[in-house]
Amino acid sequence: MTTKLKDILDNKISITCASCSHIVIHEVANLVLVVDQDTTTHTVRKRATCPACKTIGNNIYEVL
Repeated sequence: MTTKLKDILDNKISITCASCSHIVIHEVANLVLVVDQDTTTHTVRKRATCPACKTIGNNIYEVL
């Protein structure tokens, strides 16, 4: 099940790179400043780029 960002504005999303295991945690309220609030968590996961190894979309996410 995918969740729209507008439904979890008070949460954080943790994205872990499957290539290098680097973890990034974003405040969802800050993400909606960059993407539309109707964007799903799955779309964020697919677009996420690891700042350590530059891999795009090869990750797992968890809403905190």
